[in-house]
Amino acid sequence: MSTSDVQLTAGMRNNLLLLQKTNKQVESIQNRLATGNKINSALDGPTNFFAAKGLSVRANDLSKLKESMGQSISTIQAGDKGITAIEDLIEQAKGLTTTAYGNLGTDAASVATRKSLAEQFNRIKDQIDKIARDSGYQGKNLLVGNGLTMDSTADSRAAVNSISGLSNSRVTNVVSSDTYSIKVSGTGAISADLEDIAKAEDSRGLASLKVSGSISATAGNFSDIKIEMRGNAGRERTLVVTENGESRTVKFFDNTQSATASNVTAGKPGSAGVSGQAQVSRVTISGAIEEGDIFTATVNGQSFTYKASADDVTSADPAERREAIANGLMAAVEAGVGVTGSNRFTIAANDSDTTDAFTDGFTITSNETTGTGTSFSIGATSTNTLEKAVSISFSSGTTVSFTVDRTALENLGTAANGTSTIEKNVDLTVSATNLNGVTIERSGNNARGAGKLADGENSLAFDSGTVRFEVDSAVLKQAASANLSSNLITVQRTDANTENDLTVQFNEANTSTISVSSQNIQTDGQGLRLDYAQNNFLDRADIDKAVASLDFSTSKLRSTSQTLSTNLNIIQTRESFTSEFSNVLTEGSNKLVQADQNEEGANLLLLQTRQQLGTISLSLANQAQQAILRLF
Repeated sequence: MSTSDVQLTAGMRNNLLLLQKTNKQVESIQNRLATGNKINSALDGPTNFFAAKGLSVRANDLSKLKESMGQSISTIQAGDKGITAIEDLIEQAKGLTTTAYGNLGTDAASVATRKSLAEQFNRIKDQIDKIARDSGYQGKNLLVGNGLTMDSTADSRAAVNSISGLSNSRVTNVVSSDTYSIKVSGTGAISADLEDIAKAEDSRGLASLKVSGSISATAGNFSDIKIEMRGNAGRERTLVVTENGESRTVKFFDNTQSATASNVTAGKPGSAGVSGQAQVSRVTISGAIEEGDIFTATVNGQSFTYKASADDVTSADPAERREAIANGLMAAVEAGVGVTGSNRFTIAANDSDTTDAFTDGFTITSNETTGTGTSFSIGATSTNTLEKAVSISFSSGTTVSFTVDRTALENLGTAANGTSTIEKNVDLTVSATNLNGVTIERSGNNARGAGKLADGENSLAFDSGTVRFEVDSAVLKQAASANLSSNLITVQRTDANTENDLTVQFNEANTSTISVSSQNIQTDGQGLRLDYAQNNFLDRADIDKAVASLDFSTSKLRSTSQTLSTNLNIIQTRESFTSEFSNVLTEGSNKLVQADQNEEGANLLLLQTRQQLGTISLSLANQAQQAILRLF
């Protein structure tokens, strides 16, 4: 039997319909309370549903952009940390140049100190590049620039390296393309700084000091010459001349030698050896002897000469040298007497010093026994030259010649001891001329501290780049003689790109963005333009170049830091705005779909009451039917 067969009264049907409606409303409110939303589908309210969905999608998109902004902020912060570290290294490098300025002397210690400072400077430069390359974040590095690089061509480097005496040619710190004409000139003639020569003569007791020669094809160099004096007045002196580790030593005595004669007895002719009758003269050699000293003895007007030979001075003992001279002079006198045929004298070695095994002279005794008793005299003096001429040759082709001024040396005493440095000049020049007609050279004839050419690495700094090459002076003369030259060419090697640039999107439609360009703060010519130390800080000009490059680097770092800071502030501001605006959108979306829990709770309570009343009303409506049933 269908429900249509059951006939309900109008009251009961009304109550039933009201109860069914109330139950649906209760279910709907319970659903809203369970989900918290008053609109859970488009059926619940299409206008609000799609409006809320649009706001919610936009809020989600902005939240994702906010995360991207956070990563961009970290990328910029990584770059900023790198800049801070590089600025610290720049300050350290400035300290090295300040120390180098304080050690600009030409002495070996100062030169070595500057070379050490230059090496430290180069290590700092390398570390700057490493820090710049290590400052990347998530595949982006804001400190390495756009990738554009410039360098010299391999063919031009090979052409310059083919010039005798030049090698490892290259261009560093390339700022722009250029062509450098490299040329070698000069004769290789060797000379020396006249002021250094004058100082050495005055300080070391020398005269006629001269440096000459021509550079050797096998062992030439640009090294200075050092002259060191050792010893004391009245004793043996040692003179050491050094060039590039090669030394020559000269030894001599710094005093005056003499041979003197004195009459022991004088008398009339008589028997030889008879006291009071025979004249006896004693010749005594004194002082220190060296090769070339000349001694003369005069006997009754007849002169006999002896010159000290190399064999006479082989012993380091002065007594042995005096013995050799006494024997030589005695032999000369004895031979001279024999030549005259007047065997009037007897010559014998001195024997007065019984404690010394070596004699220092001899005695001449008259043998005349007849005659009128005419007396005769014997004299002996040294004609020793007070100046000693010396000429020294080195394998480099350098010749150092001078005369030892013993009088001056005797007066100087121990003050003559010490070392004098003489700057050697070599007539060889390497020059470079660029496309603008600017010519820079380094020459072996230049004064120290003014672009002097040296063995090893040399550099010529142009505005467009620094030309570097290594010199071998021993074969550089060949290139100079042939007047050789070649071009060193710099070109762009890689194109610029944007792979390290950072683009930050600010809205979901990508209509608002900011681009942060990668800044090159590496030390190359496209970045900080901080080159390696030139010529080991040999000249003041080399240090000046380093200081100028450090100043440029400091300015570039400050500019880059300011640019990154500005972009960082913009992105941080947009990140905060995006976060707050996303919350606004989310809140707006919630307002459209979320249910008011208090209101829905009150409605549920009302409907539950209505539901109870409907049940009671339906029960009352059914009581009439129940009364009829009780009649049976």
